[in-house]
Order: sequence, then C-alpha cells, then structure tokens
Amino acid sequence: MKPISLLICLLFSFSVIAQKDVLMLKQNSQTLQSWTSGSYILFQFSSKQWIEGIIKKIQNDSVTIDQIQVRQVGNQFGLPTIDTAHFGIMKFHINEIYGMPKRGMSSNLFTNGSLFQLGSAAYILLNITNSLIKSDPVFGSDNLPKLGIAAGFFVIGKILQNSHKSYLQMGKKYKMVTLQM
Repeated sequence: MKPISLLICLLFSFSVIAQKDVLMLKQNSQTLQSWTSGSYILFQFSSKQWIEGIIKKIQNDSVTIDQIQVRQVGNQFGLPTIDTAHFGIMKFHINEIYGMPKRGMSSNLFTNGSLFQLGSAAYILLNITNSLIKSDPVFGSDNLPKLGIAAGFFVIGKILQNSHKSYLQMGKKYKMVTLQM
C-alpha cells in the first residue's frame, strides 16, 4: 500500500504548477498589493503616461506586459459595449514605474478641492456680473471682503487639489519589488 500511495503522490507532484515570481507594491515594509503572471495591472510609466495590460512575465527586476486598453464604445445600435484594444508587448524595468493608482481612497469632487474652486469661481463671476449690472464698484469697500473670501476658498481648493493626488508616487515611501520564487 505504501509504494502505491508514494507513486500517486509523485505523479500528482509533477502535475502541480510551481509558484511564479511576484511583483509587489510596498509601503515601507508592508505589502499593499501583489501581481503574478496573468494579472491585470494599471500604472503610471516614467513618461507620466498611464499604461494598462496583462502581465506576461516577471523576471529579476523587469516586467513584460501585453499592453491593452479596455474602453466603452458604442455598437451598431448606439448602445455602450466594452472593447479591448491590444498594443503589443512591452518590457520595462520596475524602476520605470512612476506611480500606481490609489485603491480605496477615491479622489472625487468633495476631497480634491474641485468643489471649492468651482463654487468660489462661480461666486466671483456672479458677484462681478451683478456689480457691473447694478453699476456698483466691483472693488468697493462693501464688495471687496466678499471677493477676498471667495478668492481664499479658491486658494484652499487649489491647495487641496495639489495635496490629494489620485496615485501613489514611487520613491522613499512606496516602491515596487519583485520576489523570486
């Protein structure tokens, strides 16, 4: 019985696929995300261009991907359908990855300062338009504090926009590493 079970175990061990090399996004020593061959990846290249594709191979410090772009297009009836465009194979060093999109933290209208900028710009435009229609002085002592507050909110929105990036920039805090199995 033992030789038969040993033979069966040997046969099954040959059919098991070995683990693959892994590409990991790390924050200091903590792994945030990992990819293997066949995984979908979206990243910002060193030229600041966003590239997406399917990972074909991960070697020492390089990655080979099949570049694709998944987009929504209209079909012959005008209804939206998903289309995938292939751009070919691309091989690059992991140091050429400039940024990765943030996961879980969406950069939307309420957090990135766009609402402050839009609201204050609309208020300034409306205030100046009303002042010109009523023939009131635009920069009068009564109107100037209101324009100053609106300009302050615009500056706050600009500061929020610059501080809330929609991607994780590679550098001291975040880095890409490969793990050889």
